[in-house]
Amino acid sequence: MTIFYSVMMFILGSLLTSFYQLVAERIPKHESIMGRSHCDHCHKQLSWIDVIPIVGYLYRRGHCPSCGSKIKGCYPLFELLGGLLFVFTYLYQGFSLDSAIILIMYSVFFIEIISDLRSMIVIDRIWMIGLIPLIIIRIIQGTWITYLVSSLTLFVILFFIAYLSSKVFHKEALGGGDVKLFLFIGWLLNLSLGLMSLFLASIIGLIYGIIKIKKKGQVFPLVPFLFMGVVIAYFYGDWLLDSYLGLLGM
Repeated sequence: MTIFYSVMMFILGSLLTSFYQLVAERIPKHESIMGRSHCDHCHKQLSWIDVIPIVGYLYRRGHCPSCGSKIKGCYPLFELLGGLLFVFTYLYQGFSLDSAIILIMYSVFFIEIISDLRSMIVIDRIWMIGLIPLIIIRIIQGTWITYLVSSLTLFVILFFIAYLSSKVFHKEALGGGDVKLFLFIGWLLNLSLGLMSLFLASIIGLIYGIIKIKKKGQVFPLVPFLFMGVVIAYFYGDWLLDSYLGLLGM
Protein backbone atom coordinates (compact mmCIF):
# COMPACT_ATOMS: atom_id res chain seq x y z
CA MET A 1 0.00 0.00 0.00
CA THR A 2 2.93 2.32 0.58
CA ILE A 3 3.82 2.24 -3.12
CA PHE A 4 0.18 2.84 -4.12
CA TYR A 5 -0.21 5.81 -1.76
CA SER A 6 3.15 7.21 -2.89
CA VAL A 7 2.04 7.11 -6.53
CA MET A 8 -1.28 8.77 -5.64
CA MET A 9 0.52 11.47 -3.67
CA PHE A 10 2.88 12.10 -6.58
CA ILE A 11 -0.04 12.52 -8.97
CA LEU A 12 -1.86 14.81 -6.53
CA GLY A 13 1.28 16.87 -5.91
CA SER A 14 2.05 17.34 -9.61
CA LEU A 15 -1.56 18.24 -10.41
CA LEU A 16 -1.78 20.80 -7.62
CA THR A 17 1.62 22.25 -8.49
CA SER A 18 0.50 22.72 -12.08
CA PHE A 19 -2.54 24.59 -10.78
CA TYR A 20 -0.40 26.63 -8.36
CA GLN A 21 1.73 27.85 -11.26
CA LEU A 22 -1.41 28.98 -13.07
CA VAL A 23 -2.63 30.83 -9.97
CA ALA A 24 0.75 32.51 -9.39
CA GLU A 25 0.85 33.78 -12.96
CA ARG A 26 -2.76 34.86 -13.43
CA ILE A 27 -3.68 36.60 -10.19
CA PRO A 28 -1.00 39.34 -10.48
CA LYS A 29 -2.28 39.93 -14.04
CA HIS A 30 -5.89 40.09 -12.78
CA GLU A 31 -6.84 37.13 -14.98
CA SER A 32 -9.38 34.45 -14.11
CA ILE A 33 -7.96 31.20 -12.73
CA MET A 34 -10.95 29.19 -13.96
CA GLY A 35 -10.12 28.90 -17.67
CA ARG A 36 -7.92 26.18 -19.18
CA SER A 37 -4.25 26.94 -19.71
CA HIS A 38 -3.16 28.51 -22.97
CA CYS A 39 0.08 29.02 -24.86
CA ASP A 40 2.06 32.03 -23.64
CA HIS A 41 2.90 32.95 -27.26
CA CYS A 42 -0.15 32.32 -29.47
CA HIS A 43 -2.63 32.25 -26.55
CA LYS A 44 -4.48 29.30 -28.08
CA GLN A 45 -6.17 27.06 -25.52
CA LEU A 46 -4.32 23.83 -24.81
CA SER A 47 -5.94 20.42 -25.27
CA TRP A 48 -6.64 18.06 -22.38
CA ILE A 49 -3.48 16.05 -22.95
CA ASP A 50 -1.34 19.21 -22.98
CA VAL A 51 -2.38 20.12 -19.45
CA ILE A 52 -1.54 16.73 -17.92
CA PRO A 53 1.45 17.47 -15.66
CA ILE A 54 4.81 16.30 -17.06
CA VAL A 55 3.11 13.96 -19.57
CA GLY A 56 1.79 16.82 -21.71
CA TYR A 57 5.22 18.42 -21.91
CA LEU A 58 6.90 15.15 -22.91
CA TYR A 59 4.14 14.28 -25.38
CA ARG A 60 4.55 17.63 -27.18
CA ARG A 61 8.34 17.48 -26.80
CA GLY A 62 8.33 20.83 -25.07
CA HIS A 63 6.63 22.77 -27.87
CA CYS A 64 3.19 24.31 -28.40
CA PRO A 65 1.14 22.14 -30.81
CA SER A 66 -0.33 25.25 -32.45
CA CYS A 67 2.55 27.67 -33.02
CA GLY A 68 5.52 25.45 -32.27
CA SER A 69 6.93 27.83 -29.66
CA LYS A 70 9.11 26.30 -26.98
CA ILE A 71 7.38 25.74 -23.65
CA LYS A 72 9.38 26.75 -20.60
CA GLY A 73 11.09 23.79 -19.03
CA CYS A 74 10.39 25.15 -15.55
CA TYR A 75 6.76 23.99 -15.81
CA PRO A 76 7.41 20.22 -15.82
CA LEU A 77 10.33 20.65 -13.42
CA PHE A 78 8.09 22.35 -10.86
CA GLU A 79 5.43 19.68 -11.37
CA LEU A 80 8.04 16.97 -10.79
CA LEU A 81 9.28 18.77 -7.68
CA GLY A 82 5.74 19.16 -6.35
CA GLY A 83 5.01 15.47 -6.85
CA LEU A 84 8.22 14.49 -5.08
CA LEU A 85 7.52 16.86 -2.18
CA PHE A 86 4.09 15.33 -1.67
CA VAL A 87 5.59 11.84 -1.70
CA PHE A 88 8.32 12.89 0.74
CA THR A 89 5.71 14.37 3.09
CA TYR A 90 3.68 11.15 3.03
CA LEU A 91 6.74 8.97 3.66
CA TYR A 92 7.99 11.34 6.37
CA GLN A 93 4.76 11.88 8.32
CA GLY A 94 2.16 9.54 6.83
CA PHE A 95 -1.41 10.80 6.78
CA SER A 96 -1.46 13.12 9.77
CA LEU A 97 -2.10 16.69 10.84
CA ASP A 98 1.63 17.35 10.65
CA SER A 99 1.56 16.22 7.01
CA ALA A 100 -1.29 18.64 6.36
CA ILE A 101 0.76 21.48 7.89
CA ILE A 102 3.75 20.67 5.67
CA LEU A 103 1.59 20.55 2.54
CA ILE A 104 -0.13 23.83 3.43
CA MET A 105 3.29 25.40 3.95
CA TYR A 106 4.51 24.11 0.60
CA SER A 107 1.34 25.09 -1.27
CA VAL A 108 1.21 28.67 0.01
CA PHE A 109 4.92 29.32 -0.38
CA PHE A 110 5.09 27.79 -3.85
CA ILE A 111 2.48 30.21 -5.18
CA GLU A 112 4.03 33.16 -3.35
CA ILE A 113 7.54 32.32 -4.58
CA ILE A 114 6.47 32.10 -8.23
CA SER A 115 4.47 35.32 -7.91
CA ASP A 116 7.38 37.11 -6.20
CA LEU A 117 9.92 35.90 -8.76
CA ARG A 118 7.84 36.83 -11.79
CA SER A 119 5.86 39.85 -10.60
CA MET A 120 7.50 40.97 -7.31
CA ILE A 121 4.09 40.57 -5.67
CA VAL A 122 3.07 38.70 -2.52
CA ILE A 123 -0.56 37.63 -3.03
CA ASP A 124 -2.27 38.29 0.32
CA ARG A 125 -5.35 36.20 -0.41
CA ILE A 126 -3.20 33.08 -0.89
CA TRP A 127 -1.61 33.04 2.57
CA MET A 128 -4.92 34.12 4.07
CA ILE A 129 -6.64 31.09 2.54
CA GLY A 130 -3.82 28.84 3.78
CA LEU A 131 -4.10 30.39 7.23
CA ILE A 132 -7.67 29.12 7.78
CA PRO A 133 -6.95 25.34 7.82
CA LEU A 134 -3.68 26.03 9.65
CA ILE A 135 -5.53 27.74 12.51
CA ILE A 136 -8.07 24.91 12.63
CA ILE A 137 -5.27 22.34 12.90
CA ARG A 138 -3.58 24.26 15.71
CA ILE A 139 -6.90 24.46 17.57
CA ILE A 140 -7.33 20.68 17.20
CA GLN A 141 -3.76 20.19 18.46
CA GLY A 142 -4.45 22.50 21.41
CA THR A 143 -1.49 24.75 20.61
CA TRP A 144 -3.32 27.72 19.09
CA ILE A 145 -2.33 30.20 21.83
CA THR A 146 1.38 29.47 21.28
CA TYR A 147 1.09 30.07 17.54
CA LEU A 148 -1.20 33.08 17.90
CA VAL A 149 1.45 34.76 20.06
CA SER A 150 4.13 33.76 17.55
CA SER A 151 2.15 35.13 14.61
CA LEU A 152 1.38 38.50 16.20
CA THR A 153 4.85 38.95 17.68
CA LEU A 154 6.65 38.15 14.42
CA PHE A 155 4.37 40.54 12.54
CA VAL A 156 4.99 43.37 15.02
CA ILE A 157 8.78 42.81 14.93
CA LEU A 158 8.86 42.80 11.12
CA PHE A 159 6.56 45.84 10.96
CA PHE A 160 8.88 47.89 13.17
CA ILE A 161 11.97 46.72 11.28
CA ALA A 162 10.34 47.80 8.02
CA TYR A 163 9.19 51.10 9.54
CA LEU A 164 12.57 51.99 11.03
CA SER A 165 14.37 51.00 7.83
CA SER A 166 12.14 53.29 5.77
CA LYS A 167 12.85 56.18 8.15
CA VAL A 168 16.60 55.62 8.41
CA PHE A 169 17.40 54.64 4.83
CA HIS A 170 14.45 56.45 3.21
CA LYS A 171 13.47 53.35 1.24
CA GLU A 172 11.68 50.06 1.83
CA ALA A 173 13.93 47.31 3.19
CA LEU A 174 10.95 44.97 3.45
CA GLY A 175 7.83 45.06 1.35
CA GLY A 176 4.44 45.15 3.02
CA GLY A 177 3.61 41.75 1.55
CA ASP A 178 6.75 40.20 3.08
CA VAL A 179 5.86 41.63 6.49
CA LYS A 180 2.27 40.38 6.38
CA LEU A 181 3.46 36.93 5.32
CA PHE A 182 4.85 36.50 8.84
CA LEU A 183 1.28 36.38 10.14
CA PHE A 184 1.12 33.06 8.26
CA ILE A 185 4.64 31.95 9.20
CA GLY A 186 3.83 32.45 12.87
CA TRP A 187 1.20 29.70 12.66
CA LEU A 188 3.79 27.36 11.14
CA LEU A 189 6.56 27.99 13.68
CA ASN A 190 6.62 28.90 17.34
CA LEU A 191 8.24 32.21 18.24
CA SER A 192 11.80 30.93 18.75
CA LEU A 193 11.77 28.99 15.48
CA GLY A 194 10.06 31.89 13.72
CA LEU A 195 12.88 34.22 14.76
CA MET A 196 15.37 31.59 13.66
CA SER A 197 13.72 31.40 10.23
CA LEU A 198 14.03 35.18 9.91
CA PHE A 199 17.71 35.02 10.88
CA LEU A 200 18.42 32.19 8.43
CA ALA A 201 16.52 33.93 5.62
CA SER A 202 18.52 37.11 6.25
CA ILE A 203 21.84 35.24 6.12
CA ILE A 204 20.93 33.36 2.94
CA GLY A 205 19.59 36.54 1.32
CA LEU A 206 22.72 38.46 2.30
CA ILE A 207 24.97 35.81 0.73
CA TYR A 208 22.86 35.87 -2.43
CA GLY A 209 22.99 39.66 -2.54
CA ILE A 210 26.78 39.74 -2.17
CA ILE A 211 27.23 37.21 -4.98
CA LYS A 212 24.51 38.27 -7.42
CA ILE A 213 23.64 41.93 -6.88
CA LYS A 214 25.88 44.17 -8.94
CA LYS A 215 23.99 47.47 -9.00
CA LYS A 216 23.47 49.68 -5.97
CA GLY A 217 19.82 49.81 -4.93
CA GLN A 218 18.87 46.72 -6.95
CA VAL A 219 16.07 44.75 -5.31
CA PHE A 220 15.39 41.04 -5.42
CA PRO A 221 12.52 38.77 -4.30
CA LEU A 222 12.63 37.88 -0.60
CA VAL A 223 10.00 35.14 -0.44
CA PRO A 224 12.31 32.36 -1.73
CA PHE A 225 14.75 33.12 1.10
CA LEU A 226 11.94 33.29 3.65
CA PHE A 227 10.84 29.84 2.48
CA MET A 228 14.36 28.45 2.86
CA GLY A 229 14.56 29.85 6.37
CA VAL A 230 11.14 28.46 7.31
CA VAL A 231 11.90 24.98 5.93
CA ILE A 232 15.24 24.76 7.75
CA ALA A 233 13.69 26.01 10.99
CA TYR A 234 10.67 23.70 10.67
CA PHE A 235 12.63 20.48 10.11
CA TYR A 236 15.94 21.22 11.85
CA GLY A 237 15.25 24.21 14.11
CA ASP A 238 15.03 22.30 17.39
CA TRP A 239 18.23 20.40 16.58
CA LEU A 240 20.04 23.63 15.71
CA LEU A 241 18.89 25.28 18.95
CA ASP A 242 19.90 22.27 21.05
CA SER A 243 23.29 22.11 19.32
CA TYR A 244 23.90 25.82 19.86
CA LEU A 245 22.89 25.67 23.53
CA GLY A 246 25.06 22.57 23.93
CA LEU A 247 28.08 24.51 22.68
CA LEU A 248 27.35 27.14 25.33
CA GLY A 249 27.08 24.44 27.96
CA MET A 250 23.42 25.17 28.65
